[in-house]
Amino acid sequence: MGLLRRGSRASTASTAASDASSISASDASSSATTASKASSSSKVKASDLRFPINSASPNSRILSVPTDGNGFTPAANNANAGSPRPSAKSPALARRPSLSRTSSAGSVGRSADEGDDESPERPAPVRRSSSSNGVARNAAAGGAVAAAATGAASKKSTADADDVDSSSDEFDEAASLEDADTSPESEDDSPRNKPQVKLAPRPSKVGTEARAPTPRAGKSKAAKIAIAKMEEDIQLRGKLGKPLSQLTAQDVALTPEDVKEDISVVWKAMHLFMSSRMIEAEDICLAACDHRLYYSVGYSLIQAIKSLATFEPEDLEAAIQCCKDSIHITQLLRKKDHGLFERVGSIAKGSTSVNSIKAMTLVQRHAELVFAECTLLKAVLGIIYSGDFVAFLKEALNMRNAYAIYRTLAKYVELVDSEYHGQGDEDPAVDQDFRSGVRLGNGMISLILSLLPSTVLKIMEVFGFTGDRDWALATLMKAGGWKARTAEPGMDPEKEGIRRPICDMVLLMHHLVIANYLPVGGVDVPTAAHILHYNLDRYPGGIFFLYFAGRLHSTETMLEDAIKSFRLAIQAQREYIQLGHICYWDLGLVSLAQGNWMKGYECFNILDKESNWSKAIYAYAKATTLYEEGVETPKVNSTMAQVPDLMQRIAGKSIPLEKFVARRARKFVQQGNRLVLPGIELAYVLNCLGLSPRFILFEQHLDQVSHVLAELHKVREPSEYGKTGEEFWDDYCLAHLLRGIILRFIAHPEPHVVPRPKQSQIPVQEADEQALISFNNVIKHGKDIVHDHHLVWFTHYELGRLFHSRGEYEKAREQYELVMGGKHLEVSPKKGKGKVSLQNMAVLRSNAGLQLLKEKGH
Repeated sequence: MGLLRRGSRASTASTAASDASSISASDASSSATTASKASSSSKVKASDLRFPINSASPNSRILSVPTDGNGFTPAANNANAGSPRPSAKSPALARRPSLSRTSSAGSVGRSADEGDDESPERPAPVRRSSSSNGVARNAAAGGAVAAAATGAASKKSTADADDVDSSSDEFDEAASLEDADTSPESEDDSPRNKPQVKLAPRPSKVGTEARAPTPRAGKSKAAKIAIAKMEEDIQLRGKLGKPLSQLTAQDVALTPEDVKEDISVVWKAMHLFMSSRMIEAEDICLAACDHRLYYSVGYSLIQAIKSLATFEPEDLEAAIQCCKDSIHITQLLRKKDHGLFERVGSIAKGSTSVNSIKAMTLVQRHAELVFAECTLLKAVLGIIYSGDFVAFLKEALNMRNAYAIYRTLAKYVELVDSEYHGQGDEDPAVDQDFRSGVRLGNGMISLILSLLPSTVLKIMEVFGFTGDRDWALATLMKAGGWKARTAEPGMDPEKEGIRRPICDMVLLMHHLVIANYLPVGGVDVPTAAHILHYNLDRYPGGIFFLYFAGRLHSTETMLEDAIKSFRLAIQAQREYIQLGHICYWDLGLVSLAQGNWMKGYECFNILDKESNWSKAIYAYAKATTLYEEGVETPKVNSTMAQVPDLMQRIAGKSIPLEKFVARRARKFVQQGNRLVLPGIELAYVLNCLGLSPRFILFEQHLDQVSHVLAELHKVREPSEYGKTGEEFWDDYCLAHLLRGIILRFIAHPEPHVVPRPKQSQIPVQEADEQALISFNNVIKHGKDIVHDHHLVWFTHYELGRLFHSRGEYEKAREQYELVMGGKHLEVSPKKGKGKVSLQNMAVLRSNAGLQLLKEKGH
């Protein structure tokens, strides 16, 4: 039976003493920061690793699920019948068959004649027709997709452990949507035939639980306006046909009526784009983008989204050129002569004054706003495209200039409203189209800056940047008239600004995406659900809001529903295939959270073939998922060997996550083609381990970690472990870190999570004690780690999170500050002076944890 004692509930077996078990449950919490001092004075001896034969852990019980006597589940035994079990000294012990079930034998492993890179069949993109309003779309599958969406919504997931058996079937059912008939002859252009997603019921009262609202009985006013606008026949402006360099102020001149007319036309393009009718929207903006202000900025935005989706250098270059063209048009429309003092002030501050903005005409103010938008957009694209540090500095100055203009425009709006004494709080002389642009720019930039560590933000403030998350969220909410936990927005859809849908998307990004990566404050998932519902009703076939529906479900750990929403988003449009890659990425993350390795491989394989975002991460994820599944070993080995050569650089710097996977791939090769728990580790690094429901965390992830720890505890001499003799403590600390993290997720789910089952399988107090013991083991042996020094950093962060969840706020602050300072951490003195892997990620997460403590008054 070995050292792995298993039972249906948390074992109450012995807590036999050894050096690693010297930290008792009663003093575990108080010894978190001092455990390393007890063991750092002498070299670890072989005797430290000898444990009683019935001990499930070096210091406590290992919590896992029932298995048979040899330490594998019956399914794993059947899958590996006839193959000898590796010995404790063999490095192969770390890679055992996955415990996840699959819906069919074909999804478990591939036969040799199926090809190395076989992946789900991909639909061909719909080709573009010659007419602006006659673009072929993928809505032919609308009936089948909408029916599948209805089925996905009506089949409520049960809150018990039986759901684990259906997760793979749900994935396959959702994946089968790609086989739906997409013949254009069966298509009805009406948006009513677009795929829709139905969400769970709206919360009946304000609370911490996050539930998506129920679908509306009929089309809302906003939806009816959007449909009418998309069906409206409009007269497009024609191209001037003049080279950009020869344009004059007279060529681009606009009256206030022209601005309103152009915005009305671009509104149609906005509705079409949000409804996944991308090419029609592009055609509208293309019609007069060579000399009309809002046509030009609309076309630049579409090209920027396309380039960010493809990451092709040619597309990035084309998008940058479009931004430059728009900037040239705005320069011809902006107010020219501000006077000598205004010019000097502009050079010093990077922007004009509020009084100068007040003296502008409506056209000039809109030109000023579009100039800031396009300058900011060009700077972001330029940093990605150039890849060198000089270009980064140049574009950073451009970003500062754009931000300064946004701040000045915001002060102008505040001044005008303060001087207004009529009905309402806002001066109607400032149109909502302008207001929504000012709110979008200021809110988005301030929100991003608020995520930075306080030390970095202080430096940024010297250059005029400020970050305030609460102000940023309030500013973005104003664009739609949203109030917290309110089902309907206060803004009349007939009066809203053209940038309002983008403001809603930024809000959803914060509540449903960023909040899953960092422990940020201000997260309000129920409010996000209301915003999402409103926009899904308005754009039922929109890929962006279908994607956010998937994020809402995954945030709640309702992964079966998330899979269906992501599949619907992929089906929603075929015109820009690359926009679906973000959905495949999230499908891959969901698969990692489920431990469904082969489904994860399929998603990352599609991304590897079609996306240029990060070839290194895709390759490593492919190799890791195959490795965890225990299939195609030669392919795993060859793919891992290629990962370091696939790294790219942005702003002259390597991407930290790519550096991490490259190091892991090199370690895999150096250790004789093996890694310990690479799938769960990747899920944690990519911030999707917390998306796992309780039953998967307990029955699968914790069991896999427990199995590895039980095998590690059999090792009598660390120097005899593995190929190099330097691998034991790295693997030991990684396994204990992951064990502590999983126990924390089981005991303390986030407020917006739908716990399944509702009652923790492990008593919360016991789970806390076991997590503390595992974290203390990492800290205690941190100085013995040879390569993976980042484990100590993340252990202190996770200790902070655990103390925070337990209400021990001072201890949490202590752990966060240790990571922020980076000093006195239990790391081997042999480590070089450079940063450890993912150090910035640990610092960023700890900073977010500190900010969360401050916001709650702790």
